[in-house]
Amino acid sequence: MQIIDSKARGRFKRNKSAMVGLAIVVLAAILSLLCYVIAPDNSPSANDQILELETHSPGFSTTFLKVRKDRVVNQNFFVGLVNGYEKQYKLQPVNSYRFEKDSLVVELYKGKQFEPETKHYAVADLLGMNTASLQMNEVFRKKAEDDLFVKKTFLLGTDKFGRDILSRLLIGTRISISVGLIAVLISLTIGVVLGALAGFFQGFTDKVIMWVINVFWSIPTLLLAMGLYISAGSLIENKLVMIFIAVGLTMWVEVARIVRGQFMVIREMEFVAAAKSLGFSDARTIFLHILPNITGPVIVVACANFANAILVESGLSYIGLGIQPPAPSWGSMLNEYKDFIDSPNAYLALFPGLAIMLLVLAFNLVGNGLRDALDVKGKVE
Repeated sequence: MQIIDSKARGRFKRNKSAMVGLAIVVLAAILSLLCYVIAPDNSPSANDQILELETHSPGFSTTFLKVRKDRVVNQNFFVGLVNGYEKQYKLQPVNSYRFEKDSLVVELYKGKQFEPETKHYAVADLLGMNTASLQMNEVFRKKAEDDLFVKKTFLLGTDKFGRDILSRLLIGTRISISVGLIAVLISLTIGVVLGALAGFFQGFTDKVIMWVINVFWSIPTLLLAMGLYISAGSLIENKLVMIFIAVGLTMWVEVARIVRGQFMVIREMEFVAAAKSLGFSDARTIFLHILPNITGPVIVVACANFANAILVESGLSYIGLGIQPPAPSWGSMLNEYKDFIDSPNAYLALFPGLAIMLLVLAFNLVGNGLRDALDVKGKVE
C-alpha cells in the first residue's frame, strides 16, 4: 500500500509553500550530513578560536600565516566527517609580510584595539625543512608563500572568540536535525504503540492509556523536558543523548491521541472484521492491516513534532540545559549574544535566530502541505 497516492502527491507538488519548505528541509539535511566538509572551519565543533578576530563584521577578510603545531594528527576522512578535523597548524592573522634571506618577517594583526606586532620566523622551521636544504630563490619563495599563507573571508563574521559564525551555524544544523529526528522516532514509537492499543482494545486499556496521556498533556512540553533533563541528567553522561530522550518523551502524546482516534474508526471496517474471522492475531491486525492505513496522519503529526523538537532543544540550550559548549547549538548561540541585539554586532544573535525560524517554518509548511494533500481532517481513505 502506498503511503501517499499519486493524487495526493500531485496536490502536494502544486502547493508552492510546501515545496519551498521541503526544499529547505532537504537542504538542511544535506548540510547536516556534510557540515564538516562544507564549513570553512571544519575543526571539531567549529571551535578554532582566533582571539585577535573578536566580533568582526560579516564579509571581513584577512590573510593568515600557518604555523605548524608540534603534534601531527593523522585523522581518517570518515572520522572527521562525523567529529571534525584536527588542525595541523595554527592560524595567525597578519597585516603584511616579507622575506629577508632565510627569514620571514611578518606584521601580526593583534586586534582592533591593539598595535600590530612585528615578528621574525625561520622559513625552514615554518616549513619543517632542514636548514641545509634551504635554497632561497624566487621560485622557492613563491612556493613557500603559497604553503605558508592563506586568505580567508568570514561571510557571516566572527563571534567574541574569533570563531567563524557560518561554520558554527552549519554544525548547529546537524544538532537541530539530529535532535528532531531522534525525538520524532522516539515519540512515534511510544505514541503509535500506546495509541494503537488504546484505540483497538478500548475499554479498560483505553481508560488507563488515556489517563497517562492526560497527565502528560497537562504539563507544558518545555517544562516537562526540563524536568526529565534535570532528573535523569546525572544518569546519562552524554548530554546530546539526554536531549534526544527528554525531547522525545515529551512529544508522544499528540501522536498517541491521533493514532487512537484513527484506530477507533478503522477497527469497525470490514477488512478488520475479515482479518479477525480468518484467525489473525491482534498484533498482526494492528500492525499489518490497520497501521498502514493511518500513515498519512502520522506523517503529518511527525512533521509538526519535528518542528517542535527543534524549538524545545533550542529553548533548553537557550537556558543552559541543552547542548553544552563548545558544541554550537543555535539556542545557546542565541542566548550567548542576546545582549548584542541593540548593538552594531546584532548579527551575532540575528543569524542563529533566523536559522531556528527558517527550519521550524519549513517543517510546518511541509506538514501543512501534507495535511492538505492527504485531507486527513476526519477523512479515512
